[in-house]
Amino acid sequence: MFDELFFHIDEKKLLSQLNDAQRQAVLTTEGPVLVIAGAGSGKTRVLTYRIAYLIGVKGVSPYRILAMTFTNKAAEQMKRRIANLLNGEPRGLWMGTFHSICVRILRWHIDLLGYNRNFTIYDRTDQATLLKSLMGRGWSENPRSMASKISRFKNGRYVPENDIEAKLFQRYQEALKDANALDFDDILLKTIELFEKFPDVAKSYSKRFKYIHVDEYQDTNRSQYVILKHLSQVHGNIFVVGDEDQAIYGFRGADINNILDFERDFPNTTVIRLEQNYRSTQTILKAASTLVSHNVLRKGKTLWTENPVGKKIPIIECRDEDDEARRVAEIIVKSGRPYSHFLILYRTNAQSRAIEQALRARNIPYTVVGGMKFYERKEIKDILAYLKLIVNPEDTVSLRRILNVPPRGIGMRTVKFIQDFSEHNGISFFNAILLSIEQKMLRPLTINRLRNFVQTIERFRELASTMDAYQIAKVVVEETDYFEYLNRSAQTESEVESRRENVMELLGSIKSFVEENEDGSLESYLSAVSLKTDIDEWDENAGVVSLMTVHTAKGLEFPVVIIIGVVDSVFPHYRSFTSQEQVEEERRLLHVAITRAKEEVYITFPRYMSIRPMGELEPSPFLDELPEDAIVWLGYGLEEEESSASSASDSRSESSQPFKPGDIVYHQFFGRGEILKIKDGKAIIRFPVGVKTLVLEYANLSKV
Repeated sequence: MFDELFFHIDEKKLLSQLNDAQRQAVLTTEGPVLVIAGAGSGKTRVLTYRIAYLIGVKGVSPYRILAMTFTNKAAEQMKRRIANLLNGEPRGLWMGTFHSICVRILRWHIDLLGYNRNFTIYDRTDQATLLKSLMGRGWSENPRSMASKISRFKNGRYVPENDIEAKLFQRYQEALKDANALDFDDILLKTIELFEKFPDVAKSYSKRFKYIHVDEYQDTNRSQYVILKHLSQVHGNIFVVGDEDQAIYGFRGADINNILDFERDFPNTTVIRLEQNYRSTQTILKAASTLVSHNVLRKGKTLWTENPVGKKIPIIECRDEDDEARRVAEIIVKSGRPYSHFLILYRTNAQSRAIEQALRARNIPYTVVGGMKFYERKEIKDILAYLKLIVNPEDTVSLRRILNVPPRGIGMRTVKFIQDFSEHNGISFFNAILLSIEQKMLRPLTINRLRNFVQTIERFRELASTMDAYQIAKVVVEETDYFEYLNRSAQTESEVESRRENVMELLGSIKSFVEENEDGSLESYLSAVSLKTDIDEWDENAGVVSLMTVHTAKGLEFPVVIIIGVVDSVFPHYRSFTSQEQVEEERRLLHVAITRAKEEVYITFPRYMSIRPMGELEPSPFLDELPEDAIVWLGYGLEEEESSASSASDSRSESSQPFKPGDIVYHQFFGRGEILKIKDGKAIIRFPVGVKTLVLEYANLSKV
């Protein structure tokens, strides 16, 4: 069935490159294993060496091994490392993100659930487009926020507020099925549905995968946990690597209890701790470890390193975000380091504006990861819509997008007629077009235009059956005269050139995909591209300063990390004030930010920010939790303050006075409010925006 290669590697040589704890993790191959891997402790090395050990020493077929990662970048990196260790690529090994593995399973079996195997995967823009067509007028919420609600609903973290919302959710799911499409959440949920309705399918995969590996286990959600339980039911050899101190995706549905309760969920677990850090200086490690030790929800570990002590962490007070941005630019310029050494981190994307402006003013090249995404640009969405339609003619969103792109004289009145006709008769948009042509339901000229469009798509579909993804994409661009369309539709010559370059870049990326993958089909390419993330599009070798949110930076490392906007209500975010669990996640987030650094960390906090226009801001309470011998407080002039770390804590001590029900208080984001009740360190307060429950330790309230 598989053209397998047989590998043999020197066991002694392989294991000699690991420390004692790493070696134990590699050698413990049977039963459930939980590896608690602190930041920079070599978890990727353990995963890759373990898989290489299984294949090259124990003689396990790659076909029997599954490895789940959280980013495509991590999967590609691990594949290359394993191939290097084995001196050859192990064919048959399944390695990829949870979503890519589940898509692979669904491509084989989703017909059992009433879908065609050529299903399309909708991204958030596609979801919003579909919802917009279903919502019509009269909705106060926009389609994108509704798409977020639907995602939370599917993951069990949201209940529809009313029947109208519930009906919309139902119509949305029906519309997805009519279009033979899945959204991102469906990929996991449909896999679970498949396994539960057809247990023989689940058992067949569980028999196949004798050894299961999971990276970043602390970031798994309930659906991923259920899938792993199904896949590990036969052999029980599940090996997970994670760090509860780096669990930062609760807002996406990740459940920290998956790692905290692993030993209960998988009896007879072997627990191994990786505590030696190879990345950061002793000072950076001490600061990050001391900070996160204030959390309660953790298994605990003692990180240590043989690296140099390193510099103290400057905490720089700034007047406002523009002053902060200027100081960040100065740090970069004065360092004399290559631009690629710098990572600028922030809590929210909105904070990048001032930094970008300051970097441009100093001619410092930079890239923003998570800004306008390449695959969300109009010209890219247009070409991908053609490709999706070739594979899946039922894809209504893609069809409507390119029905008149480039212009064919098919207007909105025609589109509305076809849409109404398809809904009234319970048929797809594409079949409605075919029927309207066949029954001559429109003007002859319109029918002619629709017929030409259908013939174009049918011709592309016929060609795609004998071409790879790059060949058919090239045909689509050429035969639709897409470049000529760009010439006519763009406002300026530079815009034409920019869009043309984007299309050429897309074609180049498709060509690379075909060259690098055994399956270079259009179906395979579309599956891969639909699962790309922000970090997959980032070029680490571009020689520029990198800007991104802390959430995006997970798993990366840089010589110098600058963390900006570390003020109360931003970091920790004001939305976290309602529960201790959310405050702990914010603390873990700062821990992750600090541990991205190898040599230097800078932390800045502005006294005024446009995104928090409520007067003077206080530095984050987390800064008081950093060890005094690891930090140095700097004022406006970048000089060390005599009062050291105590100055910030003193400035807040006045507001830490006791409160009681009936007190009128001021909160820097919610404004004036009345305390209704106090219990267990929390205050229930009525504000103009509504009643909020805040943790008093972090709410930074003042009496009015």
